This record gives sequence, C-alpha cells and structure tokens, in this order.
Amino acid sequence: MIDFEKLRREGKTVIYKETETNEQPSGWEFWGEFQTPEEHKYVWRKIVTFEEAKQYELEQEPFN
Repeated sequence: MIDFEKLRREGKTVIYKETETNEQPSGWEFWGEFQTPEEHKYVWRKIVTFEEAKQYELEQEPFN
C-alpha cells in the first residue's frame, strides 16, 4: 500500500500509464489490468516528483 501522505511530504506523487501490451515500460511498475468486451489494458505506475508529474501531464495532453 502506498502512503500518499508520506509521498506528499517528500514532494512526490504517483503517475499512471496504460498500455495495450504487457511489455513493461522502462522505469514503471506493474499495477494491474482491466478488461472490457472492447479492450484489454495494462496499467503501470511510477513514483515521481511533483515536477516530473506535471511534465508527464503536459506531455500527455493532445496538441491543439
């Protein structure tokens, strides 16, 4: 179990990423998977600083 309060005090948080294959992205930890009739996704997590989380969020936004 992740202690989110402790992470916050350390200036860290958790980010999540979904993939369509179970190939582990470098630096990411397997967290779980979900499946619907239409899709099967693998979910990965990574503990990062707040700054890294913000950068990851910006990189995930679609370009307008």
